[in-house]
Amino acid sequence: MNKVFNSDAMSMYPLPKGFIIIAKKSTTADKLIVSYKLISFENGTMSPITKSVYQLAKFGNNFKTYEMQVPNYVTCKTANLDNQRMFVVTPEGSAKIMDHNGYVQWKGTMKYKGFGPSDIAVLGATMWASFPENNALIRFNLRTMREELRIGGSNDSAFNHPKGLWINKDSNTMLVCNTGANSILEVNLKSYTVYEYAKFEEPVHQYMKILSNEIVLLDSGIYKL
Repeated sequence: MNKVFNSDAMSMYPLPKGFIIIAKKSTTADKLIVSYKLISFENGTMSPITKSVYQLAKFGNNFKTYEMQVPNYVTCKTANLDNQRMFVVTPEGSAKIMDHNGYVQWKGTMKYKGFGPSDIAVLGATMWASFPENNALIRFNLRTMREELRIGGSNDSAFNHPKGLWINKDSNTMLVCNTGANSILEVNLKSYTVYEYAKFEEPVHQYMKILSNEIVLLDSGIYKL
């Protein structure tokens, strides 16, 4: 593994030819200040970017409207839907579907046993969500926003505090950051069998594959596999 960024990294946001790092910059008594870095796989550079550039990448041209609608634009999870719509959910489980202008089309909750999701991923007309507190992955129907399939959630669950999700549409699999077991698991989305994909010596919180580059966020920083 090659280290890309240090332990100040909080999360990553994927781009077609790179990704954005959201990092801790400083803290005050009641506020966390973050910075944004752009990693480009085209030229191999890392450069600072502004908050607006990050918001533009995450929410699109009407990011100012989204900023007013979402309590925390950094910690919320987003997923692009059809017709230029976007699904937005907070860590507490408050969810919205918004059109390309940032207007709310649907508002509700996405929770399991009182907890919101750690991450979300869209596949067709369905939405997968990870619930680390209950060791579960749940698939929701995007038309009804109702749960239609659950994997794990019991005492013998294959998952141990699952967080980051990444869907590989070509192989119809989903990679799950199994944070409590320092591993990434691969879920076959046809048979729902689970395999170990990678093992680490510390918790892994997020995985992405951009072009041919596999990137992970561990406790100690961001690495390229």
